[in-house]
Amino acid sequence: MEGGRLVINLSFNRERKPIFLVKGRRKAPFSPISRNIRKYKKGHRLVSTETELLEILQPFAFEASNDDDELAFMDELSEWLVTEEICPLQFDDEPGRTYHAVVQNTIDDFEKIGSYRVGTIQFLSFYSTGESHSLALGTSFNPFTIKGKKKTPWTSRTTFTVPQSSFTLENNLGGKVVLKYNFVGGDVLEIDYDKRKVMLNGNALQVALQIQSVWFDLKPGQLQLKASHATTLSYMERFY
Repeated sequence: MEGGRLVINLSFNRERKPIFLVKGRRKAPFSPISRNIRKYKKGHRLVSTETELLEILQPFAFEASNDDDELAFMDELSEWLVTEEICPLQFDDEPGRTYHAVVQNTIDDFEKIGSYRVGTIQFLSFYSTGESHSLALGTSFNPFTIKGKKKTPWTSRTTFTVPQSSFTLENNLGGKVVLKYNFVGGDVLEIDYDKRKVMLNGNALQVALQIQSVWFDLKPGQLQLKASHATTLSYMERFY
């Protein structure tokens, strides 16, 4: 609270600065969609669909008692906002939603209003994520509902309780990760779909990955999954 009113802020790259958000955020409900449509004599056919980046324009303000304070804080803002990598962006008034974004252009509408400095940050969001989910996989196919609106990567963790000479994690659509290795009780196997990484007890185990493996992501909707040993599979909801 500030002066009896609620101050709304944001977190970018897991950091917060002493700014407050000004009313007037501009953001479409979902990312722009570009359709490639081919025309035929008898009608039209949808050839492909491309999703573009979501633009978020966020007015903000901060207080500066003099020009020196203003200049120092603007330097701090540039160090915070200008990144070479996509960073998580969270707004206080959008709980449970994280945008994965970069800052585009500069704050070219920056102006002084009394002791306040006001401008607009332009973010470009590549995708957004919602809640995290953990699925308990058994040795038989079980149905699961993958939440969100966009396909999403996953990670898995398996703690072996008995020796096994192989491990398979698969869905009912032909996707599977197959490993050949002499696992022993107590071994901890971790698989990262996005990085195509296989780790055993913290060490790389790519050598165990078999050629018949077919990596698969998780598409929203109904899906059946199983593993040859009790496994926890985790994912985050993704949105456009």
